[in-house]
Amino acid sequence: MAIDRRGLLRLLAGGVLWPGAGAPGRASAGGLLYLSARADPAGGYRVGGFSPSGGRAFDLPLPARGHAFAVAPGGREAVLFARRPGRFALALDLARGAVTRRFEAPADRHFYGHGAFAPDGRLLYASENDFDGERGVIGVYDAARGYRRAGELASHGVGPHEVAPLSDGATLAVANGGILTRPDLPRVKLNLADMAPSLCFVDRISGRLLREDRLAPGLSRLGIRHLAVGADDTVAAAMQYEGPAGDLAPLAALAPRGGRLRPLEAPAGVWRAMKRYCGAAAFDSEGRILAVSAPRGNLLAFWDAGSGAWLAAARLADCCGVAPAGGPGAFVASGGAGDVAVVRVRGRSAETAPLATGFPRGSRWDNHLAAAGG
Repeated sequence: MAIDRRGLLRLLAGGVLWPGAGAPGRASAGGLLYLSARADPAGGYRVGGFSPSGGRAFDLPLPARGHAFAVAPGGREAVLFARRPGRFALALDLARGAVTRRFEAPADRHFYGHGAFAPDGRLLYASENDFDGERGVIGVYDAARGYRRAGELASHGVGPHEVAPLSDGATLAVANGGILTRPDLPRVKLNLADMAPSLCFVDRISGRLLREDRLAPGLSRLGIRHLAVGADDTVAAAMQYEGPAGDLAPLAALAPRGGRLRPLEAPAGVWRAMKRYCGAAAFDSEGRILAVSAPRGNLLAFWDAGSGAWLAAARLADCCGVAPAGGPGAFVASGGAGDVAVVRVRGRSAETAPLATGFPRGSRWDNHLAAAGG
């Protein structure tokens, strides 16, 4: 079902520019928080927030495993999505550390775990699977009306995962992983022989496809999964390779503003160490350095965002979550073994310092780390 254009225009009357207060690394009255889902030592699932110094801000139970967050402009609210093929999403008041709303995808859809807010925070866009139609969609939810579903847009591909807004306030970058799945076979990849991953740029009002980027035909087994957008609208993609185990494939790519998606270069040993799988991407607070995590390889990899030049790598057990920290070249990273660290890239080296958080020993951080407010 297409979203009603006239109704959308009424909802969008409040403005079309991304407010600076919503960007990670900028000051806000509430202070900076890092958000992540986690598994607790007893095997339950939770969502927590902690400060840049590691202090615990809140820790809430989840009905099932969580995945990633959409942070609202201003950084005072965020929505946590269930891990694929989950259908629940939770709206979080970050100042109070409380769940304010639970909502769900329709019965014939499920979330892929990611989403993004509109510039004024009134609409939420979530990547979803129309599994009966074997296509990806972007569900549209009205935050101003308790996250009631307002309609959907086509993702223009299969398996949309991360959705990221550009600075014009009108364009969504969509990572169509290209992998067909069904909720009754949640970890089975049904179409590896004819995968067609793409990076699509979609008008968030009309749903019109503005541009589609694909990698070279020989790289069609590279599922485009996670995105990061720099200050100049450079889009970074973190990918996973579904081809033969012996292949050495580039697992990260950049699409400069106005330019097409192109794979990044790194030493062969780095691609090999990443074990065919990247988990997340983030730019530093200056937008000059790109970080890509590789949890299977216990590795964080870094590139110069302007030139695409390879810089350095850092080690962290099962690291997947990564977000910008204060200052150029600084990141916070989290791992499935329970570690959190601050990583600073200086030139062609990376220094890692552990960050103690107030969460129980034995906690296992889930895939994504989001920065809100601050």
